[in-house]
Formats: sequence, C-alpha cells, structure tokens
Amino acid sequence: MVITSLTGVPAIDAVALLPVVAPVVALLLVLLIDAVRPGGTRLRPLADLTALAGLLTAAGGVAHLALDGADRSTACSGGLVVSSGVARTSPNPDDYGFGCSFVVSDLTLAVQAIVLLAAVACLLLAIDGPGARDRTAHHALLLAAVAGATALAGARDLATLTVALETATLPTVGLIALRRDAQGAQAAVTMLLTAVASLGLLLLGVGLLFLATGSLYLSRIAAVLSLNPGRPVLVVAVAGVTLGIAGIGFKVSLVPFHLWTPDTYAGAPLPVAAFLSTVSKTAGLTAMAVLLGVGLPPLHEVWAPLIGVLAALTMTVGNLVALRQKVVVRLLAWSTVAQAGWVLLPFAAVGPSRDSLREAAASALGYLLAYVVAGLAVFAVVVLVARHHRAGEEHTLDAYRGLGRTEPVASAVLVFALTCLAGLPPGVMGLVAKVIALRPVVDAGLWPVAVVAALNVALALAYYLRWSALLVVAPGPGRTPPRWRVRPAEGIVLGAAAAGCLGLSAGAQLIAGLLPGLPQ
Repeated sequence: MVITSLTGVPAIDAVALLPVVAPVVALLLVLLIDAVRPGGTRLRPLADLTALAGLLTAAGGVAHLALDGADRSTACSGGLVVSSGVARTSPNPDDYGFGCSFVVSDLTLAVQAIVLLAAVACLLLAIDGPGARDRTAHHALLLAAVAGATALAGARDLATLTVALETATLPTVGLIALRRDAQGAQAAVTMLLTAVASLGLLLLGVGLLFLATGSLYLSRIAAVLSLNPGRPVLVVAVAGVTLGIAGIGFKVSLVPFHLWTPDTYAGAPLPVAAFLSTVSKTAGLTAMAVLLGVGLPPLHEVWAPLIGVLAALTMTVGNLVALRQKVVVRLLAWSTVAQAGWVLLPFAAVGPSRDSLREAAASALGYLLAYVVAGLAVFAVVVLVARHHRAGEEHTLDAYRGLGRTEPVASAVLVFALTCLAGLPPGVMGLVAKVIALRPVVDAGLWPVAVVAALNVALALAYYLRWSALLVVAPGPGRTPPRWRVRPAEGIVLGAAAAGCLGLSAGAQLIAGLLPGLPQ
C-alpha cells in the first residue's frame, strides 16, 4: 500500500535556487540601504548597483548551472510505502505522492536567462526615468517580480506555479503606479483587477485538476491522466485545463483576455511597459508552457486545438488593431498581443509523442528569445525619443519623421529591430523565428492555422514598415527631429540589444536549437 507522505522537510538545493534567491537578497539589501538613510539621494547609486548586482549574480547562477550540465531537482517528496506494518519514505518516482516542486532543466535555464537579460535592460532604462525617482520602491518591486519569474521557470507543482506567477505579476501593479498621475493610477487599477480575475480563474482550474488527479505535482498529474481514467475524471480535468488556460491567458494578453493591455502600457512609465512586454510576458508564456507541456500532455487533444484557435485569433486581432495606432506605446502594446500568439502557435501542433512536445517547446522558446531581444532594442529607442520629445511618453509616430537625419545610429538600430519583429531581411533572426514557429504547425497539417499565421506576417509588415519609412522621409516645415546625448545606461541597453539582434541574425541556429533536451 502506498499513501502520500505529509511529514518531513524536503531537502533544498541552494545552488539550484540561486537564480531565484539572488534577486530576493538584493531586494532586502535595497530596503536596508533605504532604512539607513530614508529618501537619501546620495545612496541612489548604491541602490542601483545593488539591484544590478542581484540580477547579475542570478545570471551567474544560471551560467554555473548550465555549465554543470546536470538536471537538478529540489523540494522533492517521496511516497510513503507501508510494508509488513513498517512505514518508510520511498524516493521511487513510481510511488504515489512522489514529486519535485522545482526542477532545473534546459527549459528552466533558458527561460531564466531570457528573464534576467530583459530585467537588466529594463533596470538600466529606468534608472534615469520618472518611474525610478523612488529608487527603493522601483527596485524592490522589480526584483520581486524577477524572483517570481525565475521561480516560475522551474516550478513543477501547481502550488509553486501559482505562487510564482502571482509573485511575478502583482509587483508590476506598483511599478505601473510609480508614474504617479491619474493615467498611471488608472492603469495600475486596471492591472490589479485583471490580476485578481486571472488568479480566480487559475485557482479554480488548479482546484479542479487536483480534484481530478489527487496531486499537485505536474509529473503525477501527467501520470494519472495517461492511465485512461474514467469519463468523470476527464471531464473535471478538461474543465480544469480550460480555466487554467483562461487564467494564464490574461497574463499573456491572449484574445479575448487582452483588453487591459493597451491602457496599461500607455499608463505605465516606458521602462515599465518594456518590463511588461518582456519579463512579464515571458513569465506568463512560461506558465502556459509548463502547465500544458509538463503536466497535461495526455490532454493534448483537448488543449492543442484550443491553443491553435487562441493563437490565430490573438495574432490577427493584435495586428489589425496595431494598424490603426498612432501613439507609439499603444502600437507596441498591440504588437505585443500579436507576438504572444506567435509564441504559443507551436503548441497547437503538439501530438502524442514527446518529440512533438519538445519541438513545440523549442520553437516557442526560440521565438520568445528573438522577440525579447528585438523588443528591447525598440523600447530603448522609444525611451530616448520620449525623453527628448515635448509629448513625452505620449508621442506619436510622427515624432520619428526624419529622425534618421539627426540620429542615424539609433534610427538604424530601430529599423533593424523592426525588421526582426516583422520577420523581414535583414532581420534574419525574426525570419528564422517565424519559420520555426510555423514548422510544427505545417508538419502537423494544420493548414487553416498556418494560412492565418502567414497572412498575419503581411499585416505586421504594414505597420512595421510604415514606422521604418518615417525615419528617412523629410520632417516637414517647422519640424525638427530631436537630437540627444545618450546616457551611459541607455547606451548600454541600446548597444547590447543591437548586438543581440545582429548576433542572433548571424547565428540564427541558436534560435532553432535553444532547447535541446525534452521539457521536464
């Protein structure tokens, strides 16, 4: 007889948790610095360096774990086996109740690397911006969200996944409110209400999955569902996965759960909008991939078609509305909606084999990397324009008219990043990313979805090329394109993002082979 063990403290691998713990330690140090001298401007550089050091230490932990090469599991529990009247805890994965809450795998490390890359860039962009005037609040909230996102990458039970996802989400409400005006407050309230609604749906889904399978561990859930349980169990599990997709769909702006996105992006400080577009988006997409790819492969016949419909609908609505946008941050918000559909598109083709699951995860993660790098390059230029334009963060596309004549370097970076997002040469990395996202769909014979995705490439080209063309046209009478001196932090982000776009375009095979192992 085997029963679940509820006693004992699971062993913890501190090295495996370093990418999660380092931002938390940096958060505490930032709070300590503020406690020593509350509101002191002299200690601002120290707070900046502390937050940056925390993120870089976490990145060092990811590099160490990647070089180590071994998959690690921590916070594991074993099933309790009762034999001949003697109870013992068994580490055998086949025993009921066995599972690990946190796993370091190729998937975990790749997601953590993307999150930390984006977080460092967003921190540097925010240092001189209005949203980071209160260093303690900004850095503490950003580090808390990053800790949640890195924990989410390794989460392998429903409780850890839910807590990590909300830890990555709720601090962004405070980050948005740091704009400290009516529009920022409205955007923060919108984000808060969205977070509460999505959490409610996700918790309902988690509860139904636990009711159906009797376990919170994703590996055990997959094992139970693969044993062909009865119809009542399947009905409850299907309801659970549907609610779970809806709950996470709010986080990643899947249509029809996307309506909060444009107002929230427009009301947030631009570096925070960049954070929402990269780190927060990565966290939500990771939660979707982990839930479906690790815990629910046996139900792929249910959720794969649903993901296909949502992905096609999301990219179509996002691109169609983006065509009509003139305010840059709103255009980027709708572009983010469309790009979320592309990231999830490969999961529409998941079949019964683990190879199809591996290919879908690798394609989605490769596309996510290309999108994050190109998106950071675009946001770096947008932040520069906003700092030197009279309309500030509300500037429109007309602000870029003739910019190539006064700021050719920044304009070249922007054009290249936009071609990457559009999947148009010379942005080779974007082209490769779209090809690998479409390949599983084509291989599976899902031609209607593939045709919709191909049409959306043309839709996106329209507004990306329109934006690019404005950089080289005459500015018009009475209009002078802005000039600027790039601050060091902004220059680092701009240069690194441009180098990333060039490097990934030159070595596009990295995008296709980002995740060599099976998801676990």
